[in-house]
Amino acid sequence: MYDDLRQQLEPSAFIEDEELQEPEELNLDALRRKRRFLGLTPVQRFVLALMLFLNVCVLGFLCLLATERISLPF
Repeated sequence: MYDDLRQQLEPSAFIEDEELQEPEELNLDALRRKRRFLGLTPVQRFVLALMLFLNVCVLGFLCLLATERISLPF
């Protein structure tokens, strides 16, 4: 009776090195994804910030023109 139990447990008792490495790799990938802001790469974040900055500059300039705080020289 005990011999059968030991035989059943032997294959599952030994875990190969590859099986141990897979969860660690998945954890590293999960950590990398969590560190990203909105899932964007640094280059994508820079482009998004640059577009936001230019948008604010243009809208601010148009507001100054609309309120006649500045005028165009021509």
